[in-house]
Amino acid sequence: STPLYSSAASDVYKRQMLKSQLNPHFLFNTLNNIYSLSLDNSPKTSDSIGKLSEILDYVLYRCEDKFVPLSGEVSMLENYIDLEKLRYDDRLKITFEKNVKREIEIAPLILLSLIENAFKHGAGEDGGSPEIKILLESTSQGFIFSVKNSVVDSVTEKPSSAIGLKNIKKQLELIYGKNYDLKIEEKANLFSVTLKLHV
Repeated sequence: STPLYSSAASDVYKRQMLKSQLNPHFLFNTLNNIYSLSLDNSPKTSDSIGKLSEILDYVLYRCEDKFVPLSGEVSMLENYIDLEKLRYDDRLKITFEKNVKREIEIAPLILLSLIENAFKHGAGEDGGSPEIKILLESTSQGFIFSVKNSVVDSVTEKPSSAIGLKNIKKQLELIYGKNYDLKIEEKANLFSVTLKLHV
């Protein structure tokens, strides 16, 4: 019997699902932040517009393939983090440690989804001094991406039950099958997600 969807059509659908994950609230907040910068004649204004433009160009036009170079994903993540930091001034403590000894190709925007989750359920819910730690390693031993974020006790929805993480799991299964491991840990005021890809 003929399958309902061809493999090519399925791949297109997966990429469209991934692209739709760029949170519209991020775009709205970023535009508001850039507008505020422009009112203050801040020197950060043009740089922020450039970073947002690069993100949109990447998401809309450079993620057409099933897999993309890791270097492109890293550049996009750095731009995203820089723009998110505009919302928090100095009260957000964020580190992005990279150990890339091997260029690989990965499914686009998966890593962005994990970072978005940390901002939404961590920094976004914390009115104090939120903290996010990101680690990316691509070596001959494999690929690891870890995101740890502080959480406050008053958060009603647990990060692990968030719809975003459930969607990420489904997409990983569709794209990688059994060639991945996703570990989620919840401790007192700390939430972490570790993704390992067998590539």
